[in-house]
Amino acid sequence: MHKEQRKPFNQKHLIFAIIGVVIFAILLSFLTLKSPAKNGGDTKSSSNAPRNEYKTIRKNLDKKFNQNGRVVTVKEEHNINDSTSKHAHTVIIVKLTDTQTQKYLKTTYEAVQNGQATDDQKQYIYSIQKIISDEAKKLDNNYDVIQFVYKDGKKYIPVASSQKNKFVIQPVKITQPKQKAAA
Repeated sequence: MHKEQRKPFNQKHLIFAIIGVVIFAILLSFLTLKSPAKNGGDTKSSSNAPRNEYKTIRKNLDKKFNQNGRVVTVKEEHNINDSTSKHAHTVIIVKLTDTQTQKYLKTTYEAVQNGQATDDQKQYIYSIQKIISDEAKKLDNNYDVIQFVYKDGKKYIPVASSQKNKFVIQPVKITQPKQKAAA
């Protein structure tokens, strides 16, 4: 039989192999951490995007819409990318939760959309839009949005939506009562 013993492994080769593996691991982790920032380009990642907190506005909306019991919930969502702005922004959503009010609002809003609304129905929708618009003027920037929505089946229908300096949903046109001529 062949009785050749195994030759001892050269320690230089072992050290070079370990150093090579360590350098490769460091480079790989460094490049992995860097790549999202490079690929992101001009869009900010959601963790770095500015995050505005609007506690006062949420409280005001809650107070105005929930005067006669629990009718709405007010929720704030951050880093939203949608058609209202090219920038990630915050959206304050006022969701109508009361079922009776939802039925009335659905009927009223559909009448307004179809051009068949009474003056009272127009005034009702306009008052919601006015509250949303007034609170939106207090937002920190021109990208954040406040919306008022109601649930119709499985989807939410926006009735009012405003940013700091513009309406996202145009307000209802209401006719002012004619004033009597002085006699």
